[in-house]
Amino acid sequence: MARPHPSHFVHTLLPQLVWRRPAAVRRELADPLLARELLLYAWDKAAESLPPRERVAPRGLHLSWHQVAGRSTALVQLPIAQATGEAHLVAIVYEGEADPLADQRRPSPIDDLEEPADDDEADLDLPDDRPRYFMLEATLGRTPDEAGTPTVLGEWRDDHHHHHTPGPPAGRPDTTGRFLQALANLLGPLPDTNVPFMRIVRG
Repeated sequence: MARPHPSHFVHTLLPQLVWRRPAAVRRELADPLLARELLLYAWDKAAESLPPRERVAPRGLHLSWHQVAGRSTALVQLPIAQATGEAHLVAIVYEGEADPLADQRRPSPIDDLEEPADDDEADLDLPDDRPRYFMLEATLGRTPDEAGTPTVLGEWRDDHHHHHTPGPPAGRPDTTGRFLQALANLLGPLPDTNVPFMRIVRG
């Protein structure tokens, strides 16, 4: 059974955060110090209603940026998954360029974790600014002829949770690269562009 702390972070709090203020969150994730602060704050926020015994240390929580099929992608490495439904990795895939007006729209995405949105603020970021939100999720089953634990490539879109295809086995040195390659294959190249499928921009 999935633990409530990492599950709430991955399946509820983090996607809501990146969708409510996509430009502002992208701006903060692009800064290594701000990104770490934002992720750690959100991780703690995901456990605030849980008893101490159910809280999970953020060991291994880390963000890096990549180019996946021509798209800027923030990859979140998570604490080790221990049950079906928990995630090993999250990929936040941005289709367009960063918004230069993000600083004028909202001081910090952390504010969105403290206060509910009101109707006057709902249109600050347009719906088509929202990134796609993918996960490499732990699942039951066997990995065919490979070491590692079985996974599935999942995605949250609005309130719908999709499973696309089996993912690469977790717990291997090449798991991250194969996950990004699977995303590149799923997304395909941007229209009218000739771009590499996967390139690390910053660790």
